[in-house]
Amino acid sequence: MKKFFLLLAVALFNVSAFAQDAEKKDAPAGEVSAEMQALTLAGDLVKYGYAQQSAVSLISAVEILQSVSTQELDAERQGESDDKASSEGKSGVMTFDIPQLLADAKELASDNSSLLAIITELEGAQRHRGAVGGPKSAHERVLANRTDVYNIRFVGGRFAEVAVIGDGDTDLDLYVYDENGNLIVSDVDYTDNCYVSWNPIWTGNFKIKIVNRGGVYNRYVLMTN
Repeated sequence: MKKFFLLLAVALFNVSAFAQDAEKKDAPAGEVSAEMQALTLAGDLVKYGYAQQSAVSLISAVEILQSVSTQELDAERQGESDDKASSEGKSGVMTFDIPQLLADAKELASDNSSLLAIITELEGAQRHRGAVGGPKSAHERVLANRTDVYNIRFVGGRFAEVAVIGDGDTDLDLYVYDENGNLIVSDVDYTDNCYVSWNPIWTGNFKIKIVNRGGVYNRYVLMTN
């Protein structure tokens, strides 16, 4: 894997320049966890990889995503589904689905034997994953002008985090409500990179809403700590 870490260093150098134009946000009220930092970095690498047709960046993103053990979440959809209308004007193909990322990286790697060997190794690791406990995640797409909802239980007195990384095509807003319907925290800037954190007073269920403000669907990854 030594070759991989060299490739990762190159990818990180490239993506740092790519991400400099992103809108700056206020610092969160608490220390951002390693899992959330990893998700943000992986999201930047995915966007850069598809924009620049870089197999190295996609490979690096997969390695980071695989390093974070998560349980899959299911979304509730608000509003009628209209896939056709939500896809018209979509800028391109982009995904956070690991098998698809590996397939796309393999195509971009062409006949580069070193990259293909790393991809094969990552494919093997993906087949043998099966994490229990820890953070939760979802790889979904929210349709145009629609809302995805997740109901997640957080522990009182423990720092809570939710992050969303979109595919770059629309503005996504993130809202967190407690079990009584009170808005606890939100991220409503004009990007599709969202992060919120708070300290639950009690253990209970929280409603996470992801609102797509654009005219096409947005493929995103959501992660909690």
